[in-house]
Amino acid sequence: MSEVKVFIKDQTLRSIHTQLAARNAHLNQLVQAYANDDWQKVQANVKAGKARALYNVGDEFITHYTLGGTVYDMPWVVLDNDRECEWADGTKHPGLWLGMKYCSIEDIQFDAAENTVVDLTEEPNALEGWYYWGKTGSTYTALELEAGDAIPTTYDSVHKCGINNRSVLTDGYNRWSHSGKRQWLNSAAPAGEWWEEQHLGDKAPSQLATRAGFMAGLDADFLAVVNPVKIKTACNTVTDGGVIDTTVDRFFLQSVEEVYGVPQLADAEGPYFPYWKDITGLDEPSNATNEARKIRRINAPTGSAAVVRLRSAYRGYSNYAWYIYSGGYLNNVHYATYSYAALAACVIS
Repeated sequence: MSEVKVFIKDQTLRSIHTQLAARNAHLNQLVQAYANDDWQKVQANVKAGKARALYNVGDEFITHYTLGGTVYDMPWVVLDNDRECEWADGTKHPGLWLGMKYCSIEDIQFDAAENTVVDLTEEPNALEGWYYWGKTGSTYTALELEAGDAIPTTYDSVHKCGINNRSVLTDGYNRWSHSGKRQWLNSAAPAGEWWEEQHLGDKAPSQLATRAGFMAGLDADFLAVVNPVKIKTACNTVTDGGVIDTTVDRFFLQSVEEVYGVPQLADAEGPYFPYWKDITGLDEPSNATNEARKIRRINAPTGSAAVVRLRSAYRGYSNYAWYIYSGGYLNNVHYATYSYAALAACVIS
């Protein structure tokens, strides 16, 4: 049988290209309509496995965020349209991974200093589960006390913490699973009610009394399609032994690996989101300055860039957590007590 060869003219190829471009433009318009008018339809498409066909990495969905009576547009970009997610029950599902294009208006501590001053008239003896430090001037001295031991009175003051680490005592704890910022992101409770102690001696972020939970500002129809999913985070090696925590979150901070930075522990907190690879234009992960990593706030999208917290712990320290600096680079040497903006992510599945 002779071979049949088919030749397609350039004009025909150009026509096909034009038609496909028109179809894709139409689909993108439909995506925008779904984003504004019918989140349940978006969720139905994701559940049916159509996310990759319908929604491109970088597409924007517009929700709203209400703070102090003012309603702001809140664009969410598609971080990944082809990555499964895992629900709390362990089942795997198609997912549409979204991230805020602009960061939060509010600056919230990752974690508060866990420093409790001991009143020696009320607590003259060490209690079970606590660790103690004597302070003279600016110097802290670890006190080797067993439960019931008399607490020395020779220091200017004595301080206690539920974690055996002075840096956590003074500078906060960099463990995402215990962080106050995680609780804020995953709560719709009013000011004063979105935080609870995660371990002995835990302290609330300083913004607890003045800020409602992050979810309180989001549209109800958007919240209805955002699923709690399992998120992995590498812990520090000082107090936590470097274990990998698994949390179940509706909203979470992105990791160093996910924003296409150089991971401290490969594949522990990823994979990277294609969105970040695309917008940075990088051929390989990097923590260096990049214009695309300059993140503005939703109330000032053309204003100055903010400092944006990531969920990754600086693994060799107990008190440092990673962030995207306003200059557009990734760094790790700011205390957990520092109050920075949030660039939340979530999953529709």
